[in-house]
Amino acid sequence: MTQHIAGIDVSKHSLDACVLESGAARSFGNDATGRKQLIRWLRRHGGAVVGLEPSGGYERPAIKALIGAGFGVRFADARRVRLLAQAHNAGAKTDAVDARFIARFIAETGGRAIRLDPAREALAELMAARRHFIGAAQRLTQQGEAAGHAPARRAIERQVKKLMAEAKAMEAAALAHVRAHAGLAASLRLMMSAPGVGPIVAATLIAEMPELGALNGKQAARLAGLAPFVRESGQWKGRAAIAGGRRVPRNLLYLAAMAAKRTCRAAGAFFDRLVAAGKPKMVALTALMRKLITALNAMMRDQKPWTDHAPI
Repeated sequence: MTQHIAGIDVSKHSLDACVLESGAARSFGNDATGRKQLIRWLRRHGGAVVGLEPSGGYERPAIKALIGAGFGVRFADARRVRLLAQAHNAGAKTDAVDARFIARFIAETGGRAIRLDPAREALAELMAARRHFIGAAQRLTQQGEAAGHAPARRAIERQVKKLMAEAKAMEAAALAHVRAHAGLAASLRLMMSAPGVGPIVAATLIAEMPELGALNGKQAARLAGLAPFVRESGQWKGRAAIAGGRRVPRNLLYLAAMAAKRTCRAAGAFFDRLVAAGKPKMVALTALMRKLITALNAMMRDQKPWTDHAPI
């Protein structure tokens, strides 16, 4: 990449920026005024491509401002950025150091280009809210099961019911949002033609893996954290294992694969064949998850629904 590259470390209250080529660095507030100052500063220092890490939503206003100002904005994988910093013996972990290595990571790998899609972003927020309510309900349920005092247990149970009602409301709102947008609705119908893929799995994949259809099969598997990493050294042959990737889609693909092996003859036969060959059941299920995401990626690429001849 020949363009000047800047890295931004995002937090709730600040945006710490560093331009890789010049080493110029400065901190700005993560508010409307700070974002305007950041854009002016980047233009003065020649920054054209900006990298940042996902930061729990705190990065979204900055992304919108930067793309609106004409910058190319790319996501950097936080774990890999930290590994890069460690490889260069960066002992300190500060916002300024993180910004510099984010820029370096983008320069060396290209990062993942970000494009604004308001309809998909709104769907992602609705699905994230649903997960939040379900997670809170599950934690409270565990607390209630351990409660020995009956009034405390009943109070917790009431709160669990409220949280699950909110989760159902978010689910309904998410599916209504999909139906209101033709592109999202078409993608949902396409994905749901695959075995084991219901509306929640499909909506989550649409929201959390917008790249589906623009990747090859290996890239799709790697993005979901389902690509096996081989470990070998000399004559030593370690077991391959999956690592990294996007946790939320992977968790939903697990549920989809569990359903697919029960309801789809080809998927069930694939799973049974691996188990009969001596593979542990979890390894066989992971392989089925990988087959499923590569098939979904091909379906989105070709805009063709699942058929009995899909590659399982």
